[in-house]
Amino acid sequence: MKTNKLRFKSGIIRATSLLFVMLMLIQCVGPRGPRGLDGEDGFDGIDGINYTHTAIYDVNASEWEGDIDGYFVWLDVPEITEDIYYNGAVLVYRLIEVDPISFNMLPYTYVDNAFMIYLDYDAYLGGIDLIYKEVLDGVNDTFAPENLMSFKIVIIEGIPLSTVKEMVDISDFNAVVKTFKIDVNKEGYQSF
Repeated sequence: MKTNKLRFKSGIIRATSLLFVMLMLIQCVGPRGPRGLDGEDGFDGIDGINYTHTAIYDVNASEWEGDIDGYFVWLDVPEITEDIYYNGAVLVYRLIEVDPISFNMLPYTYVDNAFMIYLDYDAYLGGIDLIYKEVLDGVNDTFAPENLMSFKIVIIEGIPLSTVKEMVDISDFNAVVKTFKIDVNKEGYQSF
């Protein structure tokens, strides 16, 4: 009989303890704690105003200057300001107008056995210098370009190139368009 009484008492103690814990948890509402510290600001222009500009520049064959060592053409791009040059990013893509239409990022190298075509650019305040070279068997053998070439210039304000590269694969033009919400119409043309 003593064992039954002990079992009964321990059951009541357990039930009372459980009831007490439940009542305490229900009553655990108190004043709100202090506000935490603000987090770091995000990249300017990504979530709000779009600070990205694009344009397509057509370069006629007659505009290239150079010789067997390479051809060059200067593009006036007044939107490449000192602020863009030091605190922003300038990307250049060549428009390839074969089906499907695509943009290939510069520098661009095409290799076919011993023959290589190389396109690159240098960005300066106020403009871009495009470079075109052909190499055959390791020797400069550049002929003057014979056809119109189109180049897409993307200018991103307030985000340095190193940060842009962390945000998106810059060699993928479509990913850049999506990330920076670039508004391009069906031909890809947009003015600054």
